[in-house]
Amino acid sequence: MPRLSALLILLASTLAACTGTPATVEPPVAAPDSTRVLSSGPITGFINPRGGHAWLGIPYAAPPVGALRWHAPQAVASWETARPALQASAPCLQFGWALGGVGTDGSHQGSEDCLYLNVYAPRLQAGELATTRLPVMLWIHGGANTVGHAAFYDGGHLAETQHVIVVMPNYRLGPFGWFVVPGQSDPEGIEASGNWGNLDTLAALKWVHANAAAFGGDPNNVTVFGESAGATNALALLISPLSPGLLHRVIIESLGFGFAPYTRALNYVDDAVPGHAYSSGEVLLKLLVTTGRAATRADARALVATWTPAAIGTFLRELDPWVVYAAYEATSIDADRLPTVFQDGAVLRTGDPLSLLAQSGTHVNVPTLIGSNRDENKLFMAFDSRLVRKVAGFPVWAKDPAAYDREASYRSAWWKTTAVDELASALTKGGADVYAYRWDWREEGRRFGLVDISQLLGAAHGLEIPFVFGNFDVGAQGRLLYSTDNAPARITLSEAMITYWTQFARSGKPNPPEHVLPDWQPWSDVPDANRLLVFDTDSHGGIRMSNELVTRESVIAAMANDPLPEAERCALFRHTFRWKYDPWADAVWAQFLGGRCAAAHPARTD
Repeated sequence: MPRLSALLILLASTLAACTGTPATVEPPVAAPDSTRVLSSGPITGFINPRGGHAWLGIPYAAPPVGALRWHAPQAVASWETARPALQASAPCLQFGWALGGVGTDGSHQGSEDCLYLNVYAPRLQAGELATTRLPVMLWIHGGANTVGHAAFYDGGHLAETQHVIVVMPNYRLGPFGWFVVPGQSDPEGIEASGNWGNLDTLAALKWVHANAAAFGGDPNNVTVFGESAGATNALALLISPLSPGLLHRVIIESLGFGFAPYTRALNYVDDAVPGHAYSSGEVLLKLLVTTGRAATRADARALVATWTPAAIGTFLRELDPWVVYAAYEATSIDADRLPTVFQDGAVLRTGDPLSLLAQSGTHVNVPTLIGSNRDENKLFMAFDSRLVRKVAGFPVWAKDPAAYDREASYRSAWWKTTAVDELASALTKGGADVYAYRWDWREEGRRFGLVDISQLLGAAHGLEIPFVFGNFDVGAQGRLLYSTDNAPARITLSEAMITYWTQFARSGKPNPPEHVLPDWQPWSDVPDANRLLVFDTDSHGGIRMSNELVTRESVIAAMANDPLPEAERCALFRHTFRWKYDPWADAVWAQFLGGRCAAAHPARTD
């Protein structure tokens, strides 16, 4: 066993390196030919490793600190002399999460002063800028709207090889991105919204319209693309009455867990309204107690009754930000506790999102590209002690490989149902051109002859992102995911994806005019029609159209008829549907297998 133990220790240290903070590097040298004049003043960037220009840490709104905490983003102060844009800003305030690329788990990270963005562009000379108008692609990073950082991604390869402008903004996260200040009013509803993170993405889009031409970009051809929570925020733009004219195409990758299950009204301190445990009204009462302003929750409620909205706002805005975070009793990425985007009626329309997307006049009707990954949930399952063996806290192998793959299949099918098929059908009914995909790459292989990364992760959540950006230099984790063995097919697949993505950004249709790639047909609700493109290497079937359609009913039927013992089918249901609030799943749970599962386990979550 000594050799096995040594391998396990080596694996654990490699995995630890995979999730560590990248080493600090010296800021690059300013390039005189990168000076650009923005609406707020001149900036100077640098030549990035891909040979194009890059500008990091450009302010697109005033710092949302002090009196501007929990307000819509305000105009940035202008400057006169060229401002160096050589280093990314701090991330927005968040608890660190190793897999999110910002700090160690639970550590205090970032700053409230974080409304900055990064721009990548081909290396255009001054004479070219006046006549060049390239597609602009604005990336919204993921991270459950609680973690993440724009600088975790590099748009240099995409910009330089495809001649597009890539813009990557930070946006406020957690309770600083989504929080209704009780009593805050605004005739238009914007300042009473609470959807500050979404207002930040709208402000970034307005910045693009004001400044894209300075980089050679076309403000009339803007594609928003995002992954996970970034995809949720891109979807939010489609149902925002504030979005028309700001975006012209949308790419939704692995849509996250959707909108919060409570409306703006539930965020107020009001005995007549059922409260949410982590609504801003409830958080206000907790903060009054934890800061000593009130002895009990009842005292806090009585105190609030005597305060004006201005007094409430002053109290909240003077708090240390980590005191605010502490009211949520979370020290990590916890989507159930930390707030996220919700439909407030001002920044986002209210109503069933699918219905809004299926009707004209209730959404922004633009071409949409949407998809998910074959093994979405394996990213989360791989760290679940119920399913995997770990060494030093890191996964080594699945305890039961067949059961692991089975659960992943059901959970990822459900993800695809709600994140792709239902949305694609609704958007098509609403008149949009929709292109759907499934990403299947799972050729990571084994490491140390012991750990089957292809099974533990496969085509997991977020792993398509390096393929989209053409950047596999992702730090230490690349040692686990990428090898010389999988490089040729991996790079070929990435190049195809980049071609489809950027052609879609140019024209609203993903197929290149040269017809050098398989024809990507639009989504169709016609039975048995080809409706989505599968992305894979030739050894696993290649890039091809599929008629796969996954519905809620088909997932439930497959699970009910699975030749497993009944108790295992009940457990599969709980683990498949536990990831987000879903009244539909709760109703089905009550009837699943004749109600026998619900009788044994009244709650469907573990």
